[in-house]
Amino acid sequence: MVITKTSIYCAEDFYFSKEISESDKIPPVIGCLISDKDGKSIISFEVFKGAIQYFMEHSTENYQEKKDFQIDLIPMYVSAIELLSQELNIRGLPGIEINGNNLKLKILFTFERFTVTLILNPKVDFSTIEDLITNYLSNFFEEFEYELNNTKHVGSNEFITFLERIGLCWLLDLNDDYLGLTQN
Repeated sequence: MVITKTSIYCAEDFYFSKEISESDKIPPVIGCLISDKDGKSIISFEVFKGAIQYFMEHSTENYQEKKDFQIDLIPMYVSAIELLSQELNIRGLPGIEINGNNLKLKILFTFERFTVTLILNPKVDFSTIEDLITNYLSNFFEEFEYELNNTKHVGSNEFITFLERIGLCWLLDLNDDYLGLTQN
């Protein structure tokens, strides 16, 4: 287990506690979905396994478990939005932010070969951590360029587990950084 200030977000019993308000149970950055420009999912990082689905289902008063939740559909929809923006001749679109009462999605189109969708707490001021995210992902894509561009490597369970572990550590550090930058 990675020991950080936000490692509490990885403790399953944290989410079942009645003493903590629902909005305080949502970490600043819940997860990150990385796909190719066609919307094919490559890898996802989450603060704990299943975090994205958990917060999409549990962050509303009308909680209803979705037995057929398909996280891979999110990058496909995002890809369609990106293609539509190109068809409409919207130039230089760096990303889109979708704000809801329960979650926020920040979609980054700024990477040449990849589209990144971040699932955030709705209270997060993205500009506070935007440079941290962009720098980290640029380095990540550069370091693992060969593996990410050759699906036989990404398809292996060991490599996916390795990337998910790296992503978990990054998300925990990113959440720590955000909390450190925003505490008065």
